[in-house]
Amino acid sequence: MGNGARRPDELNMRQLLGRHREDLPGLILRLAWLQGLSREEIVSLKWAQVDFQEGSLFLEDRTVPLEEETAACLTARQEHEEADSPYVVVSDKFHRPMRPESVSRIARNTLNEEGMPGVQLKDLRRDYFLRQLERHDWTYAVRVSGLSVSTFQACFAGEMPHKKRPVQAERQFDEFRLWQILQREDCSTVGLALWMSWQMGVQGKDLVALTWDQVDLEAGVLRLPEGDAPLTNAVRRLLEKARQARAPEDDPHVLLSPQSRRPMDLARLSKLVQTALIRGGLEQVTLRDIRAAGERREDDRTLLEWTRVRGSITRRDVMDLLDLSDTAAYFRLHRLAERRELEQVGKKYYLPGTVVPEDKQWEVISGYLREAGFAYCQDIAELLHISKRKTAGVLRRMVRDGRLLQFEKRYYLARQPEQTQVQ
Repeated sequence: MGNGARRPDELNMRQLLGRHREDLPGLILRLAWLQGLSREEIVSLKWAQVDFQEGSLFLEDRTVPLEEETAACLTARQEHEEADSPYVVVSDKFHRPMRPESVSRIARNTLNEEGMPGVQLKDLRRDYFLRQLERHDWTYAVRVSGLSVSTFQACFAGEMPHKKRPVQAERQFDEFRLWQILQREDCSTVGLALWMSWQMGVQGKDLVALTWDQVDLEAGVLRLPEGDAPLTNAVRRLLEKARQARAPEDDPHVLLSPQSRRPMDLARLSKLVQTALIRGGLEQVTLRDIRAAGERREDDRTLLEWTRVRGSITRRDVMDLLDLSDTAAYFRLHRLAERRELEQVGKKYYLPGTVVPEDKQWEVISGYLREAGFAYCQDIAELLHISKRKTAGVLRRMVRDGRLLQFEKRYYLARQPEQTQVQ
């Protein structure tokens, strides 16, 4: 990233952006220089990822604080945008999303015209990273960069010699690694803490305060100050096993120090858990992270069950079920779709196998029409397993794109095989 890089003058950049407050070049340059977005992230950025209220850009791998100057430019572009496009960066001339090379050309031409020849879009992004290093610490700079710690360190190790450098790469939360740790720890103090955090969402303060008289194995609940918490099968089995292993003289607290057999405070428990996680390859994960992952896991089950019962789920459904903002609901569904636990068709999401996903619709429709010759909207709706209304929208787009022909209520392939004649 650093080879041949040129750092733009900040005063010149501020003056340049002042002359391009609301136009497309100004937006592109702000997204790179003030927000640190790559060329690919700029062209793929959607309005659903822009949260003006929270002041954030929600990217695939990170959340970036939205600068006021960028927010003002985005607001102006949104208000004057005539094309009904979900994408933020849209061609002024053709009203459609731009190609990466077109974005680079606009940035390069604007910078050349404004007296900064040789400066490229990637130089603006690199300058964003350097400014974060100057104004914040390494952890913050890495978090907003979208790069791994090792990659970031390799690119910028010589830039800020007076800053503390990370000694090892950050690992993403990996449920399989956590599962291996849980199996290894079994019903130990660490194992119980991890299980109750992950599967039941028990907070750290409640873990260290938990006593056996709060554990009702017969009823299958923990009697917590906030209310009863149902035991999962795994937690119940481990608590039964731990109780049987207790000596009569042991303290009544559930979680005891392995050596002294005395109750622990939260700091001591956190250190024990952190040691186990590091040994298991989860260096950057905490009890809080595990509890949050468990809550997301439970929420995901709720969403999938809702979809199974109702047939489909929308962003509005998620907002109502989980009390989330529009943007948070979008990313929750997007994550499930990326994991192939849901299939997206338009604004609705379905369980895999219950509908034909959008990227397969043309293949299915064209294959059917090659065999049948023509079809009605109801035929295609049954083929795709979606509503007739939604199917009509799919067919309209394919007619507009020139892939289908419509005669009255029948649809044909635009290019028929030689032996087939349109009737």
